[in-house]
Amino acid sequence: MTATMNEMFWTQLDARIATNRPSPETPATAEIVRLADAADPAAANPAPSPAEPAAVTPHAVADWTRVLDTISVAKDAAQQQEVRLREQAAVREALAADLQRAQQEILTLETLLRDTQAQAEEAIRDVQARAEARIRDAEDYARAADLRAEAAEDWLRRIEQASRDLLPGDRRAAA
Repeated sequence: MTATMNEMFWTQLDARIATNRPSPETPATAEIVRLADAADPAAANPAPSPAEPAAVTPHAVADWTRVLDTISVAKDAAQQQEVRLREQAAVREALAADLQRAQQEILTLETLLRDTQAQAEEAIRDVQARAEARIRDAEDYARAADLRAEAAEDWLRRIEQASRDLLPGDRRAAA
């Protein structure tokens, strides 16, 4: 990401330099060249001696103005990038704080969820235990009712048998 930002920065800087670079035909550049020629007597004398430095040509002055323009544009671009980076850092800090709050809230909610699940599981166990106890009681009651029914049937058979035994012989055969 940083490499992309750097590449984008240099591309934008090159574009700004190209748009802000004065052409040699601009009046400001021509004036600078004229002043440089007037201030330097060597510019009026085209044959410099070998020990003297070369005379300032309009091309050399234009190169220096381009360098100064480039430095100025680079400084402006660096300042703008610094402002953007500060804004991004502020946004990143705000997002990091939001993320930390969200993570803390998630931890709190996860703890609440675990507590609620534990309470629900305990309630389920209690309900299941009560239901199982009621089922056992119902089964015991049903077994006791079956035993009473069997005992009642046994008594009814005995009573019936006893009543048959009490009948006189003729009626016994009919019954």
